[in-house]
Amino acid sequence: MRRAAVLLWLAMLVPAWAQAEAAEPLRVGDMAKIRASFKGRPLLLHIWSLTCAPCLAEMPQWAERIRKNPGVAFVFINTDGARQSAAAARRLALYGVKPARSMVYADDFVERLQYDIAPDWLGELPRTQGLSGQGASWVVLGPVSDAQFSQWVASAR
Repeated sequence: MRRAAVLLWLAMLVPAWAQAEAAEPLRVGDMAKIRASFKGRPLLLHIWSLTCAPCLAEMPQWAERIRKNPGVAFVFINTDGARQSAAAARRLALYGVKPARSMVYADDFVERLQYDIAPDWLGELPRTQGLSGQGASWVVLGPVSDAQFSQWVASAR
């Protein structure tokens, strides 16, 4: 009984970020399925890395944007690989970023995944692509300003 009480007490002390679930794997061919599953709805794909300083610096803004835009589907894709899945999920939780889906590269041959996401993309981070409900696309390489984001949201609906 005492042991159970101690375990319960310890569990309550563990921050939410430590309990974050791992991101789901992204494999070649998944992007078409993702786009199809959100068809007709504004979709924002944000690609980031744990080692990308600009990616991490803008995380608080993404948390706020997700909170304020419930009609937009946000999918965050981490490029660090499956071994970093839990760390990526913890980082999103730490900043309060709760996308519709959190994914992580599941293939070490990253060029195939990059090509699947966008054939003309060379891997620069962060990369944000917005798709309107009608399929129009918008891409920003580097951090997204509030003005850029607001303009996209207005045009995506």
